[in-house]
Amino acid sequence: MPATGFRPAAKRICRRVPHVETVTEESESLRPDDVFTLLADRTRVEIIGALGDASTPGVTETLSFSELRRRAGVSGSGRFNYHLKQLVGQFVEETADGYRLSYPGVRVYQAMQAGTFTEQVRLDPFELDVTCHVCGATQVADYRDSMFRVRCRDDDCGAVFYKYFCPPRSLAERERDGVLRAVNERIQREIASMAKGVCPWCCGRIESRVLPPDAEMPQRENPAIEHRVLHACETCDGALYTRLGGLVVTHPAVVAFFYDHGVDVTRRHIWSLPFAASDERTTVTGTDPWRATVRVDCGGDRLQVCLDDEPSVVETRR
Repeated sequence: MPATGFRPAAKRICRRVPHVETVTEESESLRPDDVFTLLADRTRVEIIGALGDASTPGVTETLSFSELRRRAGVSGSGRFNYHLKQLVGQFVEETADGYRLSYPGVRVYQAMQAGTFTEQVRLDPFELDVTCHVCGATQVADYRDSMFRVRCRDDDCGAVFYKYFCPPRSLAERERDGVLRAVNERIQREIASMAKGVCPWCCGRIESRVLPPDAEMPQRENPAIEHRVLHACETCDGALYTRLGGLVVTHPAVVAFFYDHGVDVTRRHIWSLPFAASDERTTVTGTDPWRATVRVDCGGDRLQVCLDDEPSVVETRR
């Protein structure tokens, strides 16, 4: 699960998105508590919602003062003007033609629409057409507390293959197959980004390291995990644990290996791939230097992917 945090910054260069107009002057950064204070008023939330509702995909719509006030449903001109001015410079841009959302404003609007901070959605456990990679029982999936989880149905086994954050509304409005497709795409995309050293949440620099077996970590007793990698962002403090096998799903050698067998591995649910969902096919082969091998099987053939402790792929062998 991503864990985010904030670090104060003295100054920054502001950029406008999506127009990519660079503002050369520097301005003082806001503190996190100041940013959330700006949003702690219903009128301001209505203003952001009205600008977002007026926009079309890829284009932030500009509204005049009177039109924006009408769409936000605020009767008093003075009160509306006060709250609008509080948003200008951080979440709203003022132009010669009126007002539009800045990129931070777009992100706030998107979070509102996705129900990230407001909605509670629950999907009761349902069976998957996949067996547990530890004991052979059926895998089940569920969604609660904004976390999608794939685990073994047998509580005595206790294997958990993936547990990942997904915005509530994105899953509530999909059929079951759509839920699985959306979650799989999110997991694969974000893990692939971390494997390349780029934070999937803020584009900051990811520092990754293989943890020693005695390191403190969540779900320590999970039988599906033996070798864990910690990925931590130097900018937003976002962090995530992965297996070594999960990092190689989108590696060119692995993608090509499956493609040669007529399989697009990026469309396979990551929890269905034995090498990516558990450590049963991962073996530490050396300690000085540290090396591990992930065994990938398909169509009776085998690919061995060798990784170092960064972790990076250093060799592949068919």
